[in-house]
Formats: sequence, structure tokens, C-alpha cells
Amino acid sequence: MSEEVIVYERVGKVGKVMLNRPKVLNAINNAISTGLGDAIRKADADPETNVIVLCAAGDRAFTAGFDLKESIESPIVDVPARRADSLMELNNWRSIWEARKPVIASVQGYCIGGGVWMTFLSDLIIAADNAKFGEPELKYSYINDVLVEPWKMPMNLVKQLMFLGDFLSAQDLKAAGVVNFVVPADKLQEETMKLANRLAEQPPEAVRMLKYEVNKTYEIMGMRNAMDFGAEMFNLCRIHQVQEQEEFNKIVKEKGLKEALAWKEAQKK
Repeated sequence: MSEEVIVYERVGKVGKVMLNRPKVLNAINNAISTGLGDAIRKADADPETNVIVLCAAGDRAFTAGFDLKESIESPIVDVPARRADSLMELNNWRSIWEARKPVIASVQGYCIGGGVWMTFLSDLIIAADNAKFGEPELKYSYINDVLVEPWKMPMNLVKQLMFLGDFLSAQDLKAAGVVNFVVPADKLQEETMKLANRLAEQPPEAVRMLKYEVNKTYEIMGMRNAMDFGAEMFNLCRIHQVQEQEEFNKIVKEKGLKEALAWKEAQKK
């Protein structure tokens, strides 16, 4: 691979894990899906750092979400393989939750689908004032692969995000108690490092025990079981999507996602 799609960099006591596909708005391809967990675990194991920052290259997007064209062109519908693929993704995303060190998500521009799950599984979120969070999967007959939203947001806001595909601003999610800090877009990197360095100066082992204490409490309340259940529902929906949306998927393969969405809209008239 000529270019790393996930880059790790140590900056003082901060380990930075960066999504690095800015030309395609950091769309999540197979390499990112399979590599995210390794990158987070590498950062967590680095003895020189106390805090992990999860960020993304470019100005326009943290990530445009999963590369749907890739998944539609190579669907996995065999049940054992489908479950194995979903478990791989769930475990990679959950590495953020399971990291001993605190993880700060630093978000700019569009944060869609899998990007929402990455940021919501982080311990703190700092967002640029141009950040927009969205989950439009339902319009493609998909449902959530990594279900973390009900543990971070009020129920009706979760359903608005998922059912309607509405984008929520950084300010919306700050008001909902999800985003911790909203800063000007041109100050995001600077303010992220200020926050990370502030946290890095806290007693590191005490911070790690505190993270484990808080996260374990949510797991006792059922978070881990709910995420496992969500992955199983996604498996059923993904197999159903391939069967039900045959024409839509065919247009995606032959003409692209934009044409497929236009065709789908035309069917409503």
C-alpha cells in the first residue's frame, strides 16, 4: 500500500491516531475497518503516552462513513462469514472503548455512519463548529452495525438521527450532552492538543482506573450485550438488503451511488 490509511504519531505524551484518506473524505474502506483496532491498540501500548487522540486528515470531513460502493460490490451474505465480518468491525470499533488510556475524538466537517460510532465510543469529544453528525444508512436499507447511540443520547434524539437521517450539528450534540467542547474550525487542532495535554498531566494510572470504572458501570447496565445484539440485527438486515435491493445495488455497481439514489427517489413518485 503506497499510502497509510491510518497514521500513528506521538506528540509528547499524546498518541495521535489519524484517518488518512482526505481525497475521499476519509471514507471507511476495508483497510480502515480492519486496521482501526490495531492502530488504537498500538497507541494504547505506547509507553511514552498517556492519552490517545482520534482525528482525521483534511478540512471537509472526519469521515464520510463507510464506502457503500465497496460493500455493495462485494456483499457478504453467507451467515457464518457475515457474522465474522460484523464481529471484526465491532471489536475494532470497541477497541476505542476498551483502550486503557482515555481517547479524545477530534471532529471536523462531516462525521457520518461509522464516524459517529468512533466518536461516540471515545471518552471525550471536541468538535469544530462546522461538524455535522449523521446516520443516513436507513435510506440504503441498512441499519446500525455498532449500536452505541442509545447509551450516549436521549431516546427520541437517537430515533431522529437514525429514522430520518437528519444531520445534527456540534452545537446540537453539545446541548444533548454528547459533545464536550465546540471550537472554531481553524482552532480545532490547537484546542485538541490543549485538551489532550491537560488530560495527559493527570495521574495516568488513576485516569485509567477511572475510565475502567465508568465503562464497566455501563457494561453492567447492559451496554456490551446491547451492542452484540445490535450487530446480530445488522447481520439480518444486511442479508435482507442484498435480497430486497437488487436493482438498487445493480445501479450502484454500474453507475455509482449518486445514480442509484436518484433512481430510488424516482420510485417514490
